[in-house]
Amino acid sequence: MTIFNTDYLNIQRTYLKLNQKYQQLQTQYTTGNRVNSAKDDAAALSVSERLKAQLNGYTAGLQNLMDAKSVAEIVQDTYGNVSDILKQMKTLAVQYQSSTTSSADKTTIQEKLTKLQTQIQDQLNGLTYNNKKITSDNIDGKLKLTNLGDMVKVKNNDTLKVQGTSITMEATVNLDSYSSGATGEDRGLVLAKGGNYYLTVNRSGKVSIYKEGTTPTKTYYNSVGKVNLGEDTTISGVFEDNIAKIYINGKLDSTFTLTTGGYADKDIDLRFGRENDVGAGGYSRQVFGTIDNARIYSRALSDAEVSDNYSGNVSRNQLIGEWLFDDGEFSTTVADTSGNNNFGNMFKNAQIVTTGEGNMNFNSGAGDLTMSFASLSLNKLGIEDLSTIPSDITDRLDRAIDLVSKQQSTAGSLVNKINFRIQNNQKLAANYEDSLNKIQAIDLSNVSSELTKVEMQQATIMKMLKVRQDTNAEIANMLIS
Repeated sequence: MTIFNTDYLNIQRTYLKLNQKYQQLQTQYTTGNRVNSAKDDAAALSVSERLKAQLNGYTAGLQNLMDAKSVAEIVQDTYGNVSDILKQMKTLAVQYQSSTTSSADKTTIQEKLTKLQTQIQDQLNGLTYNNKKITSDNIDGKLKLTNLGDMVKVKNNDTLKVQGTSITMEATVNLDSYSSGATGEDRGLVLAKGGNYYLTVNRSGKVSIYKEGTTPTKTYYNSVGKVNLGEDTTISGVFEDNIAKIYINGKLDSTFTLTTGGYADKDIDLRFGRENDVGAGGYSRQVFGTIDNARIYSRALSDAEVSDNYSGNVSRNQLIGEWLFDDGEFSTTVADTSGNNNFGNMFKNAQIVTTGEGNMNFNSGAGDLTMSFASLSLNKLGIEDLSTIPSDITDRLDRAIDLVSKQQSTAGSLVNKINFRIQNNQKLAANYEDSLNKIQAIDLSNVSSELTKVEMQQATIMKMLKVRQDTNAEIANMLIS
């Protein structure tokens, strides 16, 4: 009796194992996957789940990148349209300024220019994607300078010459380090029109200012207070006749009485961050850190006005240049918001870094892609008011065409960058899918064959169980009788 029961139990256990095997094969055959639960292969399941998560991330990232590409292409195409309109305006402006153009024709041309101006505004207002505005009026940016040669240059022109004896320069800086103190490198240049006027920070962190014609020799005037490393600090230098003043964070730091003199402008570009080009003679005077909210006035601001500027109530009176560096991270052009169109160009690795407002983030599966586009406006383009045609209209249009073309080119470069990321995502997604398939892949014909084999084994075991049941029943009857 014990032998038969033991055999019977062994056969039952074998049947249960075969049944589990059959269920596993049936699931594999149905799903097409080798691993469907931890009992199939715990280690392989863990790896496959991680691969699935990565694959899903790259798949979703591809769609995000396609959205980002669409945004950049809209900017590129829109600015292309604006550039075409500006070129039409340039042709009309040249005709307008011709001495052979009659008054009646000039009136007609002005009407056409105004209509084209409206078309530009419509184009700029239409920069949306999924009913959301692409560009932002509220980008908070800074000029970041990290390497020798990083700088911004503004082309020399009459508005930057400041022929009188009064001038105000100001900017907000956040320095990573002070200048080395080597000969000629004892200060970092925040802004300057070389040989004409300077706003700098010396090797001790003191604010140092200079203006041509104020002394017999080239002497800088240094503040009492200093610019601390790693802190946003607004510095201002004011010259009025024979008085010079330095302000730190809107407060008067020091006053100097000067030897008065004439002022002879040197036709040199205005620069931010560095005095000379890489490889050029002279001093580098490189700033390492950030510059923000730079302004130049062709007059001396009062103590109260300097304080108001620091508090955000900025004076516009005789403002000849204002650079807020809020042009978006992919811009290579720095807008002048003073209305004088003194646009700047970035060189070497100078870049604008932005935070918060205006940023669009796209998770690509392999890290975030952040884009920001500052709003262009008729004011930034220098063509806001055409009620009377300014004498420098062609120059303004040239600068506007240059600005828009550079923004268009930047958007185009961004499209190329996104295309590269899309291709990279596709490759990575394919690699992860291939790895997942290698773990999960099964041979359906082999699984089918295994199912058939297990079914036959199950049938045999069922017969054996039946035999054992019948035998046990006979033995039991014999013992009873």
